[in-house]
Parts: sequence; structure tokens; C-alpha cells
Amino acid sequence: DGGKGQLSSALKSLDILGLRGKIAIIGIAKRLEELYYPNDPIPLYLDKKSETLKIIQQLRNEAHRFGIEHHRNKR
Repeated sequence: DGGKGQLSSALKSLDILGLRGKIAIIGIAKRLEELYYPNDPIPLYLDKKSETLKIIQQLRNEAHRFGIEHHRNKR
């Protein structure tokens, strides 16, 4: 859930855990629904009606919902 900056942070965490290359990862920026791949500075844009984009958006939304729920439960 996030663009270039959050993808970069996630990759650093995967490096620390020794999981880089073992887990597929991309970033999706909300405003323009840009998809970012590691080591590729140019985002991918999918058609707004694409089923693939809809699935990626659902994954992003679920990750966001999970994070918010976890934070609320801790409080």
C-alpha cells in the first residue's frame, strides 16, 4: 500500500529479514493508481476498468484495513 517511498521501505525490511527475492512485491500509489516494481523508476498504469487493477486495489484496501484495525486494537 503505497508508492515509491513505501515500496523502498518495504524492500529494506525484506532485506533485513532475508526475504528479498523470495516474496513478490509491488507498490500501488492511490492517487493515480500507479504500480511500482522494485528497481524500476517508471510506474505501470493499468486500464481503470481492468480486472487486474481491481484485484490489486482490493489487496491494497485489505492491507490498509488490516493495518488500521490492528492499530485500533492496540489502543
